[in-house]
Amino acid sequence: MTKTITQDNLIRYIYNEISLEEASLIDEAIKADWALKELYEQLLEGKTQLDKAAFSPKKIVIDTILAYSKDTAPMEHTL
Repeated sequence: MTKTITQDNLIRYIYNEISLEEASLIDEAIKADWALKELYEQLLEGKTQLDKAAFSPKKIVIDTILAYSKDTAPMEHTL
């Protein structure tokens, strides 16, 4: 029986979330199918780029949020 390798399979393969048997099947499929190899390489490059991405806001964004919060906070009342 021939198994179709999907994009989801390749992503799981890249992140090592598959069994050894499935990894072996994907290895063979990548070697035999040029288009599948191309898709694999594109997905791998995407993962590499995501790993490099910075997921923290710039200082100006944090400062703007803090300034807004300070300006809109309810005033304290003293007795």
